[in-house]
Amino acid sequence: MGRVNEHGHECWIVETSKDGERWRFFGKAWKRPGEQVLLHAVPRYVRFRPEWEKDWREPLERTSDLPMTLLLMEAGARSELWPDTGHVGLPMLLPGGEEGRLLRFEHRDDPEEWTYTLEFRGSRA
Repeated sequence: MGRVNEHGHECWIVETSKDGERWRFFGKAWKRPGEQVLLHAVPRYVRFRPEWEKDWREPLERTSDLPMTLLLMEAGARSELWPDTGHVGLPMLLPGGEEGRLLRFEHRDDPEEWTYTLEFRGSRA
């Protein structure tokens, strides 16, 4: 297990790439050990590492064109999906690094559109 903060969360650094060669910082995923993480609008490749390690995990390539990505970081797995009620409460990392917890997600196919609600929390302590 990695290093956890006073809230029981560990930090994983996430980078993305369109070509698998040039990488950009996507954000820091604060999650409980073993917890899955959702990402919105991820390019073709994603890689990540725990903050306390120097080496990146193997880059993972997009598996479909769905707009949400689910990462199982400890297992080194990625899948694209439509979140459902089983994903409510998971952390979701947005481009630019903001992270919230998923409260609700809805989608429909015709026309293809989706709505989701996140909860953001902060502290100055």
